Amino acid sequence: MSVLKSILPVILLVGLSFYGYFAFYHIPESILAGMAFLPPFLALISLGLSWHFNRSQLFFYSLLIIITNFLSGVGWLDSQLHVSVVGVLLAVLTLLYSLLPDRGIFSLRAIPAYMMLVLAALLYLLSDHKSFPLVSHLLLSEWLPGRYFDWTPIPQTALYMLVFVSIGLLVIYFVRLNSYIAAALGILVMLSAQLHFGSDAASLNVFSSLSLILCLIMVIQDSWRMAYLDELTALPGRRALREKFQSLSGLYTIAMLDVDHFKKFNDTYGHDTGDAVLRMIATKLSKVTGGGMSYRYGGEEFTVVFNGKSIDQAMPYLEALREKIATTPFVVNRVSRRKNEVNKKSKRIKSVNITVSIGVADSSQTISSNKKKVSSAIPWDIIKLADKALYRAKSKGRNCVVK
Repeated sequence: MSVLKSILPVILLVGLSFYGYFAFYHIPESILAGMAFLPPFLALISLGLSWHFNRSQLFFYSLLIIITNFLSGVGWLDSQLHVSVVGVLLAVLTLLYSLLPDRGIFSLRAIPAYMMLVLAALLYLLSDHKSFPLVSHLLLSEWLPGRYFDWTPIPQTALYMLVFVSIGLLVIYFVRLNSYIAAALGILVMLSAQLHFGSDAASLNVFSSLSLILCLIMVIQDSWRMAYLDELTALPGRRALREKFQSLSGLYTIAMLDVDHFKKFNDTYGHDTGDAVLRMIATKLSKVTGGGMSYRYGGEEFTVVFNGKSIDQAMPYLEALREKIATTPFVVNRVSRRKNEVNKKSKRIKSVNITVSIGVADSSQTISSNKKKVSSAIPWDIIKLADKALYRAKSKGRNCVVK
């Protein structure tokens, strides 16, 4: 499901763009008259939101869409050479912007991204200059018999680059599962289609508009991740847990999980290593079985919610989770904490075992303070009971599950 989460909107929008292109002239004239204003309107929104959230990748994707649309609209792609150079530059720039880390829009670290655009503009302007015949030869060469490419006006060199980069982005996406890579793939496919179909109104309006809408969807997805996902562990955070609690009713089980001796571990190995421990545990929690949903509650505490299960039904899955964490060795490079002193022995690779304590409660339990059924209370009451069970697990020696 996580594989499809970012790629599915891309597939839908790419499919919609082709459908929109072929159905464009069936749209009523009154609507077509206003569609010419859609690309610039979407461009302003996309650039504005990218600037507001300081997302340089989406900002430069938007610029590529705007520049391609502008070149097509003013007739600067009226020759095969210009189509070829723009196709090659689109493929290269999209790949580079996808691989570059997000470094902000207006910062010194973003200068290389702007330099790429400047260099691309110079290459475009100099591509048909008489002093560079080799460039024209490479861009317009027919590497395979031309009869195989009669279906497209895009020269072979540019077509190969667009196809190879698209395949490369698809492979990178499945390796990294990055939504920006998915967006880059969709944008490149739609801009390639715009080069193929030419500069008619349908091509200019449909493919650029859907590409910019894809940028907006990525901004929305990114905003959702910032609001609901914990940045360190990539698990849903406290806000997501609060919304989950609003939908809970009937029978459910809540488990509170705490990393044993985490403060001591941080003091010994440092906070960076402590963060690595939290990420390791989060990875195990994301794979909890039995239908459990895992959340980062805060600090070294995590929450697991089993909707529709009692404590006895959830216990085997929590026990399996606890055992999986306890039996997974965690390797650290222990460095001496003394200032300006490096101890060679302390730099040996060392493996340690991380354990967790888990407290569990479900909605069928009774709150001892007022003797009322928890099923008539709110999930925050259940989490308090799970937290008390967690303290009992700590007092019992840790590395155990207590209900």
